[in-house]
Amino acid sequence: MLDTLQTDLRESLAMKTILSILIVLFLALVAAPVYAADFSLQYLAAACPVASNNAKVVETEFGPGVQHRDGKGSDVVIRCSVNPDNVNYFLWFQLIAEDNTPNGYATATLWRANTGRPAPGLAEQLAQVTTTDAPGVQIAFNNEFELTADPGHYVYWIEIRIVRTSADAVVRVYSTALMDVL
Repeated sequence: MLDTLQTDLRESLAMKTILSILIVLFLALVAAPVYAADFSLQYLAAACPVASNNAKVVETEFGPGVQHRDGKGSDVVIRCSVNPDNVNYFLWFQLIAEDNTPNGYATATLWRANTGRPAPGLAEQLAQVTTTDAPGVQIAFNNEFELTADPGHYVYWIEIRIVRTSADAVVRVYSTALMDVL
């Protein structure tokens, strides 16, 4: 009888443990968090306008990217319009690119210009991020700035510049993002 009671007690304890684990998993996966979530404005380079005809969109194992057209040598410049209406505080600027050369790189620069009256202001550089000269996929970031966007008085855009020093080099940009990382 004592053995039966101990077995029942162990089974009951095991069921309570399993039930507790299931409740914790449910809360972790489904329940709304009580803290503020990170947010970002992410831009695929392939979706932003290119300032010249020396770029092409390619599909890779990492997704769509932008790189130089074959035989073109000047920089590729891409401009992504930033619309910070719903999300307006940022402290993280990120660029995802790929490089197969020690001499190529990509740079993303965040700009703004005052739309004030009677005349708009000059463009002002707010932040910049650049990949290194190492081959492979890179995630470069800048977290040494803070921006509270004011879309009522400024326009914002990101300029991505893809630079290569030889025609056989491949520098490819995938995306850039502005984020608030809590």
